[in-house]
Amino acid sequence: MSVRAGRWFLVVAAVAFIAGLAWFALVEAVAGPWAKGSTGGAVLALLGAVALSAGAVLFGRFVEARVEGAGLVIRSVRRRERVIPVDVIDEVVVVERLLLPTRTGPGTAARVILRRGDDTIAAFTPHGLRVVDALLAAGCSVTRISEPLSPMRVRRRYRGGASVGEVLVAGAPAFAIVVAALVLLWALTDLLAG
Repeated sequence: MSVRAGRWFLVVAAVAFIAGLAWFALVEAVAGPWAKGSTGGAVLALLGAVALSAGAVLFGRFVEARVEGAGLVIRSVRRRERVIPVDVIDEVVVVERLLLPTRTGPGTAARVILRRGDDTIAAFTPHGLRVVDALLAAGCSVTRISEPLSPMRVRRRYRGGASVGEVLVAGAPAFAIVVAALVLLWALTDLLAG
């Protein structure tokens, strides 16, 4: 996913959340508590909130990265552009198969972890691994890990290699099913109660 597409997703999710809240609040203010027309706004706000929170967590590490001169330029969905001097990078760890949830089940993505000594300078999921080749050509040491690793295992091995959100999102598919079932139950109850 591109940085631009990730940013647009977050904007649309935020607009859906705010529009749903406004709809719900307006109907509640005009028609009274738990008015019949408020369900749509509540559902829209809930779906927007889930999309916004999941997107904020999952898109946080997806970046566009390139080596320019003596620096690595990282452009992220949620943050400003960052430049890291290549000479401060001691090791580039490439987790070739980081297990992340997707719409169709567990998926894998490559995670690049920039290390200086025992500290993590940055960790991100780039488009392809051209940036790793560029860092290798710039003189950085590259370690490749081919075994599939969960965010929890990456976080244990390389502090900062996976965010707390990514660790928690591992349970997101089950949470999404429960939330969807509750929303459906609420909507059906509201519809049938009349």
